[in-house]
Amino acid sequence: MATKTSRDEIVGRIIFDVFPDNPDDPTATGVGNLRASLNRVLENKVADTMAVQKYDIPIPASEGGGFEERYWSPINTPVFGASNQIEYIIHKVEDVTEFIKLKQRRNEQDQLTEELKSKADTMETEVFKRAQEIQEANQKLREAEKAKSEFFANVSHELRTPLSLILAPLESIQSGKYGAVPEKHQKFLQTIHNNAIRLLQLVNGILDFAKYEAGKMKVRLESTNAKVLLRAVLNDFESMLRGKKIELVYDIDSVDRLIMTDRYLLERIMFNLLSNAAKFTEEGGNVRVTADWQNDILTVSVQDTGIGIPENETANLFKKFNQIEGSSTRRFEGTGLGLAMVKEFSELLGGSVHVQSATGVGSTFTFTCAAPVTIDEPLVHTGNNTVSLVPKYKVEATEESTIAPNDSSFLKVLVCEDNEELRIYIVSLLQDMCHIKTANNGVTGLQLVASWKPDLVISDVMMPEKDGISVCIEIKSNPDTAKIMVVLLTALTHRDAMLKGWEAKADEYLFKPFHPEELRTRIASLLTIIKERRESDYQLELKNDQLTKAYSDMESFSYSVSHDLRAPLRSINGFAHILKDDHIDAFNDKGEAALNAIFRNVSRMNDLIEGLLALSRYDRKVLERSEVNTNQLVRSIINEISRTTEHKAVIKVHELMPASADRTLLYQVWTNLISNAIKYSSKKLFPEIEIGCSQGDGEVIYYVKDNGSGFNMEYANKLFGTFQRLHGVSEFEGTGIGLAIVKRIISKHGGRVWAEGKVGEGAVFYFSLPV
Repeated sequence: MATKTSRDEIVGRIIFDVFPDNPDDPTATGVGNLRASLNRVLENKVADTMAVQKYDIPIPASEGGGFEERYWSPINTPVFGASNQIEYIIHKVEDVTEFIKLKQRRNEQDQLTEELKSKADTMETEVFKRAQEIQEANQKLREAEKAKSEFFANVSHELRTPLSLILAPLESIQSGKYGAVPEKHQKFLQTIHNNAIRLLQLVNGILDFAKYEAGKMKVRLESTNAKVLLRAVLNDFESMLRGKKIELVYDIDSVDRLIMTDRYLLERIMFNLLSNAAKFTEEGGNVRVTADWQNDILTVSVQDTGIGIPENETANLFKKFNQIEGSSTRRFEGTGLGLAMVKEFSELLGGSVHVQSATGVGSTFTFTCAAPVTIDEPLVHTGNNTVSLVPKYKVEATEESTIAPNDSSFLKVLVCEDNEELRIYIVSLLQDMCHIKTANNGVTGLQLVASWKPDLVISDVMMPEKDGISVCIEIKSNPDTAKIMVVLLTALTHRDAMLKGWEAKADEYLFKPFHPEELRTRIASLLTIIKERRESDYQLELKNDQLTKAYSDMESFSYSVSHDLRAPLRSINGFAHILKDDHIDAFNDKGEAALNAIFRNVSRMNDLIEGLLALSRYDRKVLERSEVNTNQLVRSIINEISRTTEHKAVIKVHELMPASADRTLLYQVWTNLISNAIKYSSKKLFPEIEIGCSQGDGEVIYYVKDNGSGFNMEYANKLFGTFQRLHGVSEFEGTGIGLAIVKRIISKHGGRVWAEGKVGEGAVFYFSLPV
């Protein structure tokens, strides 16, 4: 037989024990490639065809032992059981050794034949080599795409939370809740509010495009009056354009009809085009909007008398992160995503976009989208709620507390709602997309969280025994359940109520009454996010240059964060300080506390932004290795920390071996670890820190030990992830980026990082560097 085995010898044994790599061939990749292919079959549940593999076969001892060189063309096919789960994988291979060796052994017959043979052999070797390179490149690309997706998701949570906590106390101050604010002071508050909203729009724009990139931006058609929708967006811009002394003219009467379209995507297209027109049009100019409908196609043009676009730049205008002006000369803020979104969203709606422009004259952007007419009743959109004019669902009473569709891939959703009728209604809306259990109070809900481990919890805020806010706090404060998404249902739409939910770390709010499609859409979106976070790999077959593009996107995003998020933050901080310094007498104690909350969250956002930039900066930096005097470096860091911060820690430094490393990056590693040790031991009566090193097998291991708060070793693997924290911000300040920077820098040097700890007894952080 080709494999030199018999059925009796191999049945019941592990495949890699029967067919190991040839130990005498250091370049053997058979086991690794086969394992990767089998994993892809398990993950994707489809057959996986492998490239031609060199996989040597063990020779039985009776025939002399050793390995025989073999080449195979394999395919792995899943076999499904009754529950649609994979029970077996058929590994089918065709022995192509003779074909390969025939090519290799072919005798030279004449010069022409030899040349042809040489070319054929070269091509075969190159094909084999490229197949291996493609496998490696795809793996790297999947990792990069996963990192990018997680990066955007984390930025979403980390930046929007402090933004919300800036807006909430600010609007409470503006409303006069904390004391009457004189009219002359209102302009400062309005300036802060405008910058916070501006910042929120920038973040939302980035997140919209990230959602599109991740394939989560779905087209959801609904009956919409095109004129009413366009007029609503124009209303939002009228006062702002009037403030810049820009005339707004529009002609949209001809589209006063009901069409089927995605309202949100159409609004985002108009928002970005009008934002650009307002941004690039000087005082005294005008913006003109025209709309027309012909043959089920909606055409909208936004014309301005702005600065115009050079002809050589129009080809790149709709590429993401593209901005016409260079980074050193830019006068106009933006992420470089607005027009890219216009293009992608127009195409999602079955249309396109193009531009006509002349420098110094102005630009006209025209987009089209599919707009079939409809006689369905339109939806009335009111603030955060969407209310149908016609009931679309009928709910039957049921005693079932568990709804489980016949799909094992469905995620688990817990519904906590004390109103039985509403509970049944929510179940009826969601029962075809997830496994559902219900609870009629918070205590029962938390018991199910502990025993059933749902992926998402929908909880009413007002419930008996334990309210939704308390449920959310308990879920989010427990490391075992902190990643469970929580959606709060409430009839209270004022900022105070929402602020409590944000402080409890709720992931989403839904306001009663809600439209059924709104609930389904938002829950479906959250379930998709949960699934995508769990994916260990992205099965993408892309070219090698796409890997570079993925990292380039993250770098461009970091630049946008640097330039465009910090500018409005500076304005918020500056005007808030003016209010505090010059007009503090206008506020009562609660008003002053609200101002202080704004300062804290501005500071937190600045720290997050600086951390993100540092992460990007250290990733890009080329290593400049030299021999670093570690003793001198560490003592200079300790002196600097003691000079700039007050602490009572006793720091003992043992003799440290020199390191072969990039001095700048190593400085950052030691700074982060020593600062962390001081911070987490600061609540001890006698904080102690010990720094030392030891030499291992080919590496030097350095450590920083403290007697501080420590941590549970069960969560040690979370410590070095971006935005991962085991302590709340109220307990110990921080961004959750410092240890991630440490890991990236040490990995860049070819070293490793790890930690040991015990709750209440301190922690030891280790990192190694090659000798």
